[in-house]
Amino acid sequence: MIPLGILLAILSIFAAGAGATLLLWREAQPMLLGEMFAASWLLGAGVVSLLLAVGGMLCAGWLLIALVGAVCFGLGWIGWRELRGGGRIILGMEAAPPWERWLSLLVLAPIAYIAAVSFRDALAWDGLLIWESKAHQAFLSGGVLPASVFRDATRSWTHPSYPLYLPFTELWVYLCVGDCHQGALKSVLPLFHIAAVALLWSGALRLHVRPGVAAVTAMLMLFIPILNGFDWGLLHGYADLPLAALYLGAVAGVLACQRDPSPGAWRLAAAFAALLPWVKQEGVILWAGLVLQAAWICGRRDWRRTAGFALPGLAVWIGWRLAMLVLEAPQEEVFQPLTWANLQAGLTRLGTVLRFMRYELGLLDHWSLLWFLTPAALLCVALQRRREAPVLAAAIVLPLAFDVIPYLFTRLEPFQMHVATSFKRLALQVALVALLSVALAFGSRREV
Repeated sequence: MIPLGILLAILSIFAAGAGATLLLWREAQPMLLGEMFAASWLLGAGVVSLLLAVGGMLCAGWLLIALVGAVCFGLGWIGWRELRGGGRIILGMEAAPPWERWLSLLVLAPIAYIAAVSFRDALAWDGLLIWESKAHQAFLSGGVLPASVFRDATRSWTHPSYPLYLPFTELWVYLCVGDCHQGALKSVLPLFHIAAVALLWSGALRLHVRPGVAAVTAMLMLFIPILNGFDWGLLHGYADLPLAALYLGAVAGVLACQRDPSPGAWRLAAAFAALLPWVKQEGVILWAGLVLQAAWICGRRDWRRTAGFALPGLAVWIGWRLAMLVLEAPQEEVFQPLTWANLQAGLTRLGTVLRFMRYELGLLDHWSLLWFLTPAALLCVALQRRREAPVLAAAIVLPLAFDVIPYLFTRLEPFQMHVATSFKRLALQVALVALLSVALAFGSRREV
């Protein structure tokens, strides 16, 4: 029964995501197979987790499962009708020479690796104590997280105010399997990694990078330890790689629309961005940076387009904050209030924080050469006078710059330990976009 439950969970998530993706796309320009696969999984997880969160306010148990399942497969049916109505999905290599098509098979290497090692490690630390624990508790309560989980001060170590994208995706797996089977989760979590690979590959293709270069860039994930399961990664149940994949999808979509205006790609990028605050609290920082990038592209005159991009994410973030207020979740006292006095005191830490960040980005056993290649790649993109250069640089630099601010206000002591233990995860969230910059720097310069 467990394999059938896993299959049901995967199919329902893909069905919901495929329907949502095709409804958002709705244009004559074809979708790439990689972006269709990745969007179906990432948006599907968003749809399922939001349905469980909202539906759980109305019902529980089998009724909740039936409701979510019906919506998922209903969206899948709508997506199928969109395809039958003329929607097209292409590989994106139709004009490539045969040798480059064969070279593109390299994109399967990181997929094969993550599939092979997905059961190597158990869920650990945050993956177990923050994310899976919520899924476990909700399963035992009929698919609904009890209000006491949010109000109980003794459970503050589980960070009850953290959003529910990953926990409720895991909850759906548990509900389909009928048991809190962590092995089932280990069967599903690699799909987030595969979605990241597919988005990196298809995002480069969408930006007119040569197929061979796009595939080699995706394969580079194998040589970056922190992206293929090293320490506190997706294999341990952490949410940072799903967040990085969504951010990559949003950035790639915004860059593609800057080059070739596409309403469908813009809506899809906005959907990716909207889910960022639903994955982790830091997602708000990534979302804010994306809104600035969208405003740069649209300009003052097209402010309505920028507002349309920003509003879904703003609604998700405000909705979650209101839910925390209604549930009377205690405020986490990790950071000091944003006052002038606290800022002045925090600025004395700035030099130390920057040194720790620079040290982390230079660790070859964490990042290999990624953060040495990225500045060179951005410089190459700028020298090529590609219109994507300012937005691409902002997509990488702005989040890392914003990440400095919380460390200036942290209450955790010693604050150096806070930086040392958390910054690698913050850097991981923009690492896939850094890889995309490498593809743009060394890919084709042709304008299409």
